[in-house]
Amino acid sequence: MNLILLIVSVVAVGFGVYWYFIHVPNYFAYVSSEGEDLKEFLNPDRLLELTQEQQDDIWILDVREEEYFLMGHIPNAKSFPHHDVEKWYSKIPKDKALILYCDLTIKTQNVIIFLEEKGYTKMLNWGKYKRWNHKETVEETISI
Repeated sequence: MNLILLIVSVVAVGFGVYWYFIHVPNYFAYVSSEGEDLKEFLNPDRLLELTQEQQDDIWILDVREEEYFLMGHIPNAKSFPHHDVEKWYSKIPKDKALILYCDLTIKTQNVIIFLEEKGYTKMLNWGKYKRWNHKETVEETISI
């Protein structure tokens, strides 16, 4: 009886994990209502060029937890952790175009949905940080 219960439990957990990963949508390349022109920056090489330009009308937002941001992030990215979006969103001017990335596209998408509800219209879900394939990565030290 215990063996049957164990087998059923393992199968149920396995099915649950399988179902989760099959049904989690990928929001990579999603753009908000006025963000279509940001799609050119989906290419990591083009985003690298953007980080080397002197501009202030496009912000790159890293919405991962701060400790991951400190371990490495895209140059010029600003840390705005997804779990604190309600605290920080008002610091971003609504006239800025936003390129957002995280470790999961669904976390980024949740931030984008929240910002859309607050009136932001120029946003791109760049996808996962691991897409960044350049040695140009900013790492910061943590002082204790």
